Amino acid sequence: MGKRINIMIDEDTWRVLGKIPAGARSRAVNEALRTWVLRRRRNDAVNELYALRAQLPAASTAELSRWIREDREQGH
Repeated sequence: MGKRINIMIDEDTWRVLGKIPAGARSRAVNEALRTWVLRRRRNDAVNELYALRAQLPAASTAELSRWIREDREQGH
């Protein structure tokens, strides 16, 4: 079940939204918000990964290759 909310939007946004038939506006706004939320979550995840990366020691290509080889040999 959906939730009814009241929001304020800019005039230029209303000019675009006002061209959408009344029955389709909620779907259009939901789709736009869903896209925005997904993009925001991805950006947050990337920022968290960069923060974690900054805390970890650097690994050489040789070390990475050895770890991958060992992992493969163990059947992972």
